[in-house]
Amino acid sequence: MHLRDFRPWLASAAITLGLAALAPAPARAGNYPDRPIRLVVPFTAGGQFDYIARLVADPLGRELGQNIIVENVGGGGGSIGGAKVANAPADGYTLLEYGGNFPIAKHLTPNLSFDPIADLVPVAGISLSPHVILVNSSLPIHNMAELVAYSKAHPGKLSYGSPGVGSSMHLTFEAVKQHFGIDALHVPYRGGSNMINDLAGGQVGMGIIAVAPAMAFIEGGKVRAIAVTSAERASSLPQVPTVAEAGYPGFESGSWGGIAVPKGTPPEIVERLNQALVKVVNQPDVKKALQSQSFKPIAGTQAQFRQLIDEESNRYGPLIKKLGLSTN
Repeated sequence: MHLRDFRPWLASAAITLGLAALAPAPARAGNYPDRPIRLVVPFTAGGQFDYIARLVADPLGRELGQNIIVENVGGGGGSIGGAKVANAPADGYTLLEYGGNFPIAKHLTPNLSFDPIADLVPVAGISLSPHVILVNSSLPIHNMAELVAYSKAHPGKLSYGSPGVGSSMHLTFEAVKQHFGIDALHVPYRGGSNMINDLAGGQVGMGIIAVAPAMAFIEGGKVRAIAVTSAERASSLPQVPTVAEAGYPGFESGSWGGIAVPKGTPPEIVERLNQALVKVVNQPDVKKALQSQSFKPIAGTQAQFRQLIDEESNRYGPLIKKLGLSTN
């Protein structure tokens, strides 16, 4: 066989090798990370998600040896930012501030462009904050028993505000309503700040929100805290009983956040991120900053964060179906 008979094969092989050289190399943990990392916050700046992300970004970057750039991508109740990360390359360079809105969205908005659970891989949790049930201080209500009694004595008169339809606060109070038999109309707001301002002004009689943004209003006497939704009393509100103490045994709910990455991210990179994040959250200054805002540090294993996500999905999915809620 002459050399000319090999020419077509050689040309084809050269093209194949050339294309292979141009193809992106698969992500490897050995040299990860070797460039800056993006941390997408799926809400606008200024909220609790943004606070947590910016609190851990710098120390996490120092731990990993690369800058971490926080990027706010708001809209769609977190779904726009979530979709951006779910569709990003699975190489560990795009992280998502992942919270309870995502397992809720799986049931509330079934036609999302991505699966909020299956298309994202949990890295680790960061923090958990209880919700607090509040009443306007002009109402003669100081605890859950008085709330139940007032509701029964004034049917159709009470309303409660939440940061939005399908938020963990909305669903939490609906569960509380059903258990105690409270008659109250839900008034959804676009965000917690608008709701608590109206609660302080008397436009709604009750409200539910995370503890941290409520503290100034509680201390100012405009609203009264009657219960927190954590398993234990909040450190910043030690005099306020839990919902479980008030008569709903085993009840626990709250706002939580952590980090997730796109599905398909190499396990070695996920583990590298997990180890770094756990170390950062357990640093004394980070823990102190979280606790000062009534956040409980919850950094642990990937499996523990996955369990939290699954529990939230199993908790709220049936409730969303029962209430007939949907954003589609």
